[in-house]
Amino acid sequence: MLFMSLLSPIGKGKEAIDYLKKLKAPNGITIHDVYVTFGQYDGVVVFEALNPKKAMSFVMDIGIETGYIVETLSAVPAKEI
Repeated sequence: MLFMSLLSPIGKGKEAIDYLKKLKAPNGITIHDVYVTFGQYDGVVVFEALNPKKAMSFVMDIGIETGYIVETLSAVPAKEI
């Protein structure tokens, strides 16, 4: 399953960005990429998870470590619809 986590800035600023730059995938997660963005969200993490439970655990860890509000969307490639 593919997911995109949008990170809203309320947290640790530069410290959070440094964390995202070094983000490692735990077992059951494949990180496709991490983006720093301008606007409503400070970052986006695009990843795959074996199941929603793994995804939730990963997202909760990101939120705790960065202090960001994390909004996660499941994603389906348009060509698969």
